[in-house]
Amino acid sequence: MIDLKQRLRDILQVSHVSDVHLTVGEPIWFRAMGVMQRDGEALISDSDIAMLLRDFGINTPADKLAVPRTTGKDGEGFAVSFELWRLRVDLVYANSRRLAIVMRRLNSRIPSTEEVGLPPAILQQVDRPTGLILITGATGSGKSTTLAALLDLLNQKREGHIITIEDPVEYPLYSRRCKVTTREIGLERDASSFDAALRSAMREDPDIIMIGEIRDYETMRSAFSAAETGHLVLSTLHTNSAIKTIDRVLSFFPADEKDWARNVFSSVLNCVMSQTLVRRADGNGRVLAYELMINTSNIAAIIREDKLQTLMNTIGQSGDSGQMLMNNKLTEMVRSNLVSMEEAMAATYDPNELRNKLSYR
Repeated sequence: MIDLKQRLRDILQVSHVSDVHLTVGEPIWFRAMGVMQRDGEALISDSDIAMLLRDFGINTPADKLAVPRTTGKDGEGFAVSFELWRLRVDLVYANSRRLAIVMRRLNSRIPSTEEVGLPPAILQQVDRPTGLILITGATGSGKSTTLAALLDLLNQKREGHIITIEDPVEYPLYSRRCKVTTREIGLERDASSFDAALRSAMREDPDIIMIGEIRDYETMRSAFSAAETGHLVLSTLHTNSAIKTIDRVLSFFPADEKDWARNVFSSVLNCVMSQTLVRRADGNGRVLAYELMINTSNIAAIIREDKLQTLMNTIGQSGDSGQMLMNNKLTEMVRSNLVSMEEAMAATYDPNELRNKLSYR
């Protein structure tokens, strides 16, 4: 038998660990600086996980796995406090119906925008009173941290009402100059879905609305409506570039609404920042690399007229407005010896172009 509580404590004390994976019949796995690692060879048993769940205040996995399969989900995520740490926990069945737990460490302290490494251009977009800001990237790319840093900045600078809608709440945000209302999605929580919470938020006198993730047509349409009616809306998508983000946003809408969606999107969008985290060359953690598209009149016309084939060139030629292509940012980071060429190549969505750029160093 593994003492999962002790091993979890030991693993979480390592500063760069972000996730821990526990599956019956397998050893413990964890992710540190983006890399999956095995913790020994001892195999986890059902009783090991049951004991850990009891420490989390869960007497039986069935309590959290009772979501009907017709929802497309066979487990529910929730947040727990474990000694010094807050964890987002997902319970699922995998590997021939073996119980698995995936835990992500949630930070209690919100880093500043400087600590995150956010560019001044996106801070200017957050200063706008209305519009839509999308932070995109793969799982583990730091999207939630970026959103939290931006919201904390707004909380210090503005006077208004911030409503956050998350599944689950990742960073605790407390009222400062702004009143903060936090709503958590899930069974027996604050709201049943992102769309339901967002529609309700529109009746709660908001100035700023943060949606943890846009997952469906209803939420995307509601986000458009909120931005159109004079609110600042911040959210995330799982896309790795500006052009993929536009494609993803428009993919939510049926064919007969595409033109309408392009027009609205081009008018309400403030900016898209697609981001990833890259290991530093000195081994001291990871650093933010990003692509930033600001919705200038040229960009808006490209979205509205569906001329995405010209988008990347337009972003690349708009550096004076703070726009940045991912490969241009990665090239800067390699040339300044902040990251290695190998790590930059692993981070890019267009390795051939990056290789060509770096060959002219």
